[in-house]
Amino acid sequence: MGSKSAVGGSACGVETNSLANAYSENRDALKRYFVSRLRCPDTAEDLTQETWIKANDTAKSLITIKNPRAYLFSMAANLATDYLRTRSRQKRLLSDGQNYLWNDVDKLTPERYVIARDELDHMGGSLAELRAISRKIFYLNRIEGCTNRQIADRLGISTGAVAYHIKLVLDHLARARDAYRAE
Repeated sequence: MGSKSAVGGSACGVETNSLANAYSENRDALKRYFVSRLRCPDTAEDLTQETWIKANDTAKSLITIKNPRAYLFSMAANLATDYLRTRSRQKRLLSDGQNYLWNDVDKLTPERYVIARDELDHMGGSLAELRAISRKIFYLNRIEGCTNRQIADRLGISTGAVAYHIKLVLDHLARARDAYRAE
């Protein structure tokens, strides 16, 4: 008939449905296995589906599995292990990122307070250099949280004009910030 496969049995495809049947018969048990191992019903459901996808791919390869149930649970164990490793790595990366972002933040000292106050005064002076309409649009957008459409309707101008004024203010403030820091 056919050649022997690495898993055992013939590769003629006669038993292709055995893996699908085993999955159907053991789906609930697979999900319980994942829930007990991962403690998350949603993740258990996702990995149960992933088991079916992998089993279906295996079935398409025409490999005959001697013990389809054992094969499915072995596959499930590997998926759970991979999931736990990935979650562990994600948690470690998130922790490292949080440490990088927040642990090295300088404490508020009197000197930093004076510097920040000086920079804020400088930026306020820069805003005063702009036209009143630009300042008003910027205030409505950034402080009051109005959308470009709301500002345009309120002031009777186009949304393009609103976007132009916001960009004008942001560019002006960026130049003022850079000039302040260069001092």
